[in-house]
Amino acid sequence: MGLKTVLHWGKGLFDVGKHLRFLSLAVIVMLLITAPVAAQDALKTFTFGEFGDPVKLDAAVVTDGISFRVTRQGCENLLEFNPGTTQPGPGLAKSWSVSDDGLTWTLQLEEDVTFHDGTPFNAEAVKWNFDRWRFTDHPQHFAEAAFEYYEAQFGGFDDESIITNVEAKGEYEVVFTLSQPMGAFLNNLAMSMFSISSPAAVEKYGADYGTPAVGFVCTGPFKFVKWETGVETVLERYADYWGEFTGNVDRIVYRPIPDNAARFAALQNGTIDAFEQPNVQDIPAIEASDNLYIMLRPSFNVFYLAFNYRIAEFRNPLVRQAISLAIDRQEIVDAFYVDGAVVANTMNPPTIAVGFNENIVTPYDPELAKQKLAEAGFPDGIEQVSVLAVDAEGNVTDEVVETIPVRVYYMPVVRPYNPAGEAIGEAIASYLQDIGIKAELASAGDWATYLAQRRNGELLGLYQLGWTGDNGDPDNFIGYFFAAADKPMPREGFYQNAAVADLLQQGRVLSDPAEREPLYEEAEAIMAANAERIYIAHGPVPLAFNKRVTGYIP
Repeated sequence: MGLKTVLHWGKGLFDVGKHLRFLSLAVIVMLLITAPVAAQDALKTFTFGEFGDPVKLDAAVVTDGISFRVTRQGCENLLEFNPGTTQPGPGLAKSWSVSDDGLTWTLQLEEDVTFHDGTPFNAEAVKWNFDRWRFTDHPQHFAEAAFEYYEAQFGGFDDESIITNVEAKGEYEVVFTLSQPMGAFLNNLAMSMFSISSPAAVEKYGADYGTPAVGFVCTGPFKFVKWETGVETVLERYADYWGEFTGNVDRIVYRPIPDNAARFAALQNGTIDAFEQPNVQDIPAIEASDNLYIMLRPSFNVFYLAFNYRIAEFRNPLVRQAISLAIDRQEIVDAFYVDGAVVANTMNPPTIAVGFNENIVTPYDPELAKQKLAEAGFPDGIEQVSVLAVDAEGNVTDEVVETIPVRVYYMPVVRPYNPAGEAIGEAIASYLQDIGIKAELASAGDWATYLAQRRNGELLGLYQLGWTGDNGDPDNFIGYFFAAADKPMPREGFYQNAAVADLLQQGRVLSDPAEREPLYEEAEAIMAANAERIYIAHGPVPLAFNKRVTGYIP
């Protein structure tokens, strides 16, 4: 069973295929990505209006959904999600078994599969990919790249990795040995960033693999053709694809159009065939159109504000509580999100299978916020904040290195969980002004720069983040971000909470939902009590289509 994409043009059927495709986000980011299709020329071409350019097309080193939306068309996993679910099924591995102690997984691979460069897919290729992600001294574990997903989902690199060995037994059998049982192991294998690339291609191109000059080289139904930054990324059908390909689409084009209204205009004039996240005010016009329609992807995401804990004032829970109390989440949801969106009180969304804590509520109370600020020692509010130094071991010290304004960083692109980053940022800055915190809106540049500065702990203020789940498991929601928080985490603004980390690490090794549920609920309660993050919204994601495109499974 491969990535079986049934894509038809005109009056025919478009079926997103045999596998549900999710995107994450560094951020990011869950998007369904087996592409819809329409036709524009002799080669039947589907054009998707994208938020912006990919960061990179090496799936192992990115976290953003824009990149994954492209790579998932041509890069396949050992397991793939069944349509409309987060249940993993066969992919490049056709079957698997696990030992009684949960520590040894044996996978049988599909045969007669080739990468787009003509080299064979086999057990050695699988081992090579996992060794590349796992070992920091692997020649293709590039120092300038961040293998963030592997670190987060499998506990770290080298000796810290939960995967302790990957062995090729014969040409089409691969054995994984784990240091501890892992309830989400199969789900992890189906995640976009753990797709299998051609070892020969990565070795040939080095750190240029995944850049516009190279793109990706995988096993899927579409191969990379070109990526012209700011213009388009083009994929075409791979003639020697090993799996069933019953659709009639020959080419997929991703056209970066950052502005929501401009994407809507492009859909209206036929320049594109579909796009994600139209402005709320444009949805009635799309629904009333004879040629267009809207579908909603169910809510499985969260939008929130993170604190950088190098800011001395943000290390005070009273200040964080004041900021949380100052923000009218319901007003933001009503103004910027589609019907069905709800206020977020926790990282895990209500739609997650395990780990949502329904007892946590974060009220809007600006008067209480002012009292909290006064109790924290700021009766007249806050105009500037102090930035603390970081020592050689990565610990935040008491040394003040500079004084800066209170900054609210906004995302420079629309995201599924964040329909209007700058406007929401302006609203948040205004709420803070109301309680005496003089905040200014800040930009970190383009999307790639924003993600890099977030990863390095360089967004010195409050900053917008969000997450669309990759595999349905809480270890990929709250666990992804905080299971390693027994140490300061630069990518989480130097957040540290050993109690939270311990609960999440306990939850990771269990498979019984009844045993896991209270651990995640307790972790959420600890974080909420101290306002360690400010969760804003969970919401469904609207997608707009030309009526030539049918059969999409959100």
